[in-house]
Amino acid sequence: MPERAVSTTSARVRGLIVSFTVLAVAFCAGRFSLPVFYPVFANPKSFGWSHSEVVGGGSVVLLLIGLLGPLIGWLSDRFSPKAVILAGCVTCSAALALLSTTATLLQWYLFCTLLGIGIAAASLVPASMLIAPWFTKQRGLAVGVINAGVGLGGYVFPKLSTRLIAQHGASQAFLLLSSALAIPFLVTLALTPKSPASESTHARQSLANAGGILRNPILWIFGVSLFFAAHTLMGVQENLVLYLRGESVTPANSAQALSTLLGASAFGKLIGGAAADRFSSRISMLFATSCLILGVCGLLAVDPRSSAVYLAAAIFGLGYGGIFNAPSIIAFEYFGTERVGTILGLFMMFFGLGTSSGGVVAGAIFDATHHYSTAFAVDLLSCLLAFVLFWAVGRRPVTGPAPLAAAVKKVA
Repeated sequence: MPERAVSTTSARVRGLIVSFTVLAVAFCAGRFSLPVFYPVFANPKSFGWSHSEVVGGGSVVLLLIGLLGPLIGWLSDRFSPKAVILAGCVTCSAALALLSTTATLLQWYLFCTLLGIGIAAASLVPASMLIAPWFTKQRGLAVGVINAGVGLGGYVFPKLSTRLIAQHGASQAFLLLSSALAIPFLVTLALTPKSPASESTHARQSLANAGGILRNPILWIFGVSLFFAAHTLMGVQENLVLYLRGESVTPANSAQALSTLLGASAFGKLIGGAAADRFSSRISMLFATSCLILGVCGLLAVDPRSSAVYLAAAIFGLGYGGIFNAPSIIAFEYFGTERVGTILGLFMMFFGLGTSSGGVVAGAIFDATHHYSTAFAVDLLSCLLAFVLFWAVGRRPVTGPAPLAAAVKKVA
């Protein structure tokens, strides 16, 4: 095998390892462990906060992951995905350590804000940009592979956090999770491949092309679709443990249901990525939203204390994984990989707005009705709207990536 081919293969493998590890640990340690801590803060014998107040902290995290998407994408173009990820690991670790000292609702929101900033910098945007230049083919599958790290971390960390809380208490559990961020930090530092020479022009990108981006109809069609789909994702995921605990399901079984959902999302990411390569990102999204619809219907229909709840969670997880791929595979399919950080960040903004609203809206509906059936019905409606919008796009429009790509390059 030629030396150049060996070098490229090595870079691809190292890039996949780094991005997979970052998403599995740096993203998941704080993001998917947080809901397991909600019952601690909602317990009347300890903090006694309402469900919407508690879930609001997670919604702050999700909102920042979305709102900071364009900035994180620009910073990844301006400096490098590696630098952004390293900064994110440090910030996440500091935020988790501070969460161990939480005593007031104000502190809860402040520390969750810091956590959201850190996770945004160690999220799908820089992780996807790190591998994209190395994959001219099967890019959707590559995105699915690294996003499977979110499924793995999503399966491990809720169960791990539940055990840590039971054995050491919530405060010590946050500190132990904080120490886990050393893993992605060191892996990123040691294994990240150097970017191809063509990527060196990324440093000259500017946000001045924002007007051209915002006038592109694809951004709005897919962006609004992502908002509704993401709203459903977090409306269910953020409240699943609270819902099951309220139905007298044990803490271990509640965490198992959440872990099943997030673990199944790893397979959803791989299936969704392969479908995007074989067909299109639109077909991948239609499959994912169909799974979400079936999953929510299952949660509304089955007895929460029965094993059937795990099946419903798994089906929902398949759709969850497919939607999680969406910002990257849509951006890369329609706009390529050259200086795409701002575009990918804008898709993540829509995604983040949906995720940040989903959890807190469902929590507020429960506070008002004292039933999660109404909250999950609203999530079902949101997912149906996403499905209709993805369907309405039809085949790939005549308006392709060329005008937008040209607008981006004009500022380089």
